[in-house]
This record gives sequence, C-alpha cells and structure tokens, in this order.
Amino acid sequence: MTILRLAHLDLEGLVLDREVRLLRDQFVTITWSKILYNGLYFSPERKFIEQSIIASQDDVNGQVRLRCYKGSVSVLGRSSETSKLYSPEQSSMDSLEDFQPTDTTGFIATQAIRLKAYGNAEAAAGIDLSKS
Repeated sequence: MTILRLAHLDLEGLVLDREVRLLRDQFVTITWSKILYNGLYFSPERKFIEQSIIASQDDVNGQVRLRCYKGSVSVLGRSSETSKLYSPEQSSMDSLEDFQPTDTTGFIATQAIRLKAYGNAEAAAGIDLSKS
C-alpha cells in the first residue's frame, strides 16, 4: 500500500459514514474489480459503479499527519473541516437528553424476529444454541 493510499483510507475513516464504507468495501470494490477484470470498462454497470465511487468521495478532504521511519508509516493525527460524524456531546453518556433507553425497544424487537426464527429452527433440529 502506498503512503498516499494509507493516508486517504485513514481520512475516509474520519469522514465517511459507516454504511457508505461498508457498501464500498463489500460491494463497490469487488464489483469494480470484476468489471475491469472481465474487460467491461465500456459497460453501463462500470459507469454506475464509477459514479458511486465518485459520490462516496464528495466529503473526503482534510489533513493526515504521518511519520515514515525505516519502511513503516504511522498515522500521527487527522483533521477535516467536513467531518460531521463525531460529536463529543453525542458520544458522551453523561448527557442523555435526546436519548431514552426505551427508544431502542422497537429496533431490538425487529432485529429479534429473524433471531427467534433461527433459534426455533435450531431447537427443532435438536441443536442447543447455548453450547455453540
């Protein structure tokens, strides 16, 4: 990995939304590689994937401080004016003015639907999930 690529990935970690990074890493990167490998550069799917790559980079700007020493690179710090993902107030558990623990019950119940079905199917098959 080049020094510039390392700095860019580190900056993306600061400014990109988690779900955008997941889509990029799990879908866009792999699909882009397959398209190029299969010689489909002039295809509509390449155009679509390329536009998503360009859109993902809209807010990626800032500074990354690096230290290069004996063939290794260390990130010393990063900053970005466009980073809106981190807020000390929102990440602190000291103030819970906008959050109530009961807000999570609907989300947990929805997520539990598939987990209950999975657990019931495993139990019906005689598999004890507590031993997994």
